[in-house]
Formats: sequence, C-alpha cells, structure tokens
Amino acid sequence: MSNDNAQHHQVTAPAAILVAGGPGSGKSTAAQVLRERGVDSVDLDFGYARWEDADGSPVPFPAEPTRGWLDAHRWQWQVDLLDAALADRGSGPTVFTGTARNMFELLDRFDLVLLLRMDDATRRTRLADPQRANVFGRVGDTAAWSAWWHKTVEDELLKRRTQVIDAAEPIDSVVADILRCLNR
Repeated sequence: MSNDNAQHHQVTAPAAILVAGGPGSGKSTAAQVLRERGVDSVDLDFGYARWEDADGSPVPFPAEPTRGWLDAHRWQWQVDLLDAALADRGSGPTVFTGTARNMFELLDRFDLVLLLRMDDATRRTRLADPQRANVFGRVGDTAAWSAWWHKTVEDELLKRRTQVIDAAEPIDSVVADILRCLNR
C-alpha cells in the first residue's frame, strides 16, 4: 500500500469507506471479494448510478459510444439512492465502490476514501480483457475516454484526503490492503 499522499488511516465501526479508481482498477471485483469475505460492500455502478445528459435526464448507453457522446453525457451517482444506502448501513464498516462525475462533490459523505491506483499498461490490459464483465473500454470510444477519466480520477483524488492502494497487485493483495484500512 502506498501512502505517498495520505497518512495511513484505519477506521472504526461504523464507517462508510469509498473505494474509487479509474475504469479497470478492480473496484467491482474488490466489492465482490469483500462480500465473499463477509464485509458489507456496495458496488455503486449497479443501481446507484446512471448516464445523464446535460440537463440531468437519464439516457441509454449506446452500443458504440463516440467520444462526443461520452463528453456530452455524465455517469452520475443518484444522490438520493446513495444517501439511502449510506443511511441503511449495518453496525460495521461498509465499503462502497465506484466512481462518477459527481463523486467529487459527494466525498464528504464518506469517512475514508481509498484510491485504487494503477499504471496505464495495467489499465489498458484490463479494459481489453474479453473476460471482463464490463464492456466499458472495449466498445466505441470508451477506451480512449477511459484514459482521460482514469487520469482525472487519480489527479483529483490525490489532491484530497485519499489513501492510495496499488491496484496493479493481485486482487487478494488489494483486498488485504482494504481490510487493513478497515482494521480487520
């Protein structure tokens, strides 16, 4: 685990922890492994976020999105659903995973923010993997857009109270680092 930009911080229950990172950083996989290990975990990509136009209206994700479409639309967390999930936490820590364009305005809702950071080669390899459940990075212009979003997420979170985890490591190491932050 890297602590270049934040001191090591462990949380005490109850706590809301956000695990963020660019596309392909392993957020959804980490959420799944944490659930398998008995940790309350919510993947915010499923049921808590949607694509929106500039007016905030929901829009369907096209089969082959262009860079223009991706730049004109936003993957946004639904604030009411996020707040409900935060209010409905159990007695122990809950790990929320995901990123969204509006997350930077919502970081104060979390007790701790962890950044899954990885190099560009790892990101490209993961996004191109046909075994990956999420097609983002393999369709239309999503691979090129992902490079921009990956840098945006990392740059913005590194300016804040963010603890860094090396997401290029195997998932068991990544999850072990997350669990250390949960004092488990």
